[in-house]
Amino acid sequence: MSERYEGQTFYEILEVKPSAGPAEIYAAYQRARATYSPSSPALYSMFSPGEAQELMALIEEAYQTLSHQARRKEYDTKIGVSVAPVVRVAAPELTPEQARAKREDQWVGPVKVTQTRHQETPAGFARTKFSLYEIKPELEKEIAAIEECDGTFLQKARLYRGVSLDQMAEEIRVGKSTLVALEGNDLSALPVAVFTRGFVVQYARALGLNERKVSDAYMKYFKAKKT
Repeated sequence: MSERYEGQTFYEILEVKPSAGPAEIYAAYQRARATYSPSSPALYSMFSPGEAQELMALIEEAYQTLSHQARRKEYDTKIGVSVAPVVRVAAPELTPEQARAKREDQWVGPVKVTQTRHQETPAGFARTKFSLYEIKPELEKEIAAIEECDGTFLQKARLYRGVSLDQMAEEIRVGKSTLVALEGNDLSALPVAVFTRGFVVQYARALGLNERKVSDAYMKYFKAKKT
């Protein structure tokens, strides 16, 4: 298997930065195993059993590489990752007077906590996490009846619900270029099915759509075009 599996690095698979230390990598590995284990009930809303096994194999390979010092160094060289060593400089020891003055400088007084009133949603409108949008029955009916869809449908739903591309990218932690490829049906720029399904699940969730129904509908299109 290549170091970049359909555009996904081992760091991206484990969701850590290239500067991550051994403890962070191990924690990410355990978290990924718990999240994407084929026995996890939550997984069935995202992947088929075969896709889950494929993803678990990638997680294992990523961990075996990044947890081994020599393999990781070789891997980083191949993918062009260069992490500068962290130089820690000991802080100068403060005198009691200096320590007391520092504490006083950092004191900002009591913090006043205010509560914001919940905004009421006007009749005929609904909300996402990001926006207030006008309900259009014809579009809601189209969304509810979806059986197969492509990226243009996803874009249509996003624009209808008033979520920008930047907001979506930030919410689901996917690069804008990947979202542009997804909405523009540029399948050559998308990762394998197991990751693409995950993107669509999160995309639908951010819009308040039925994530299982939308992801199943999109994957029918994706798999038909990929074969």
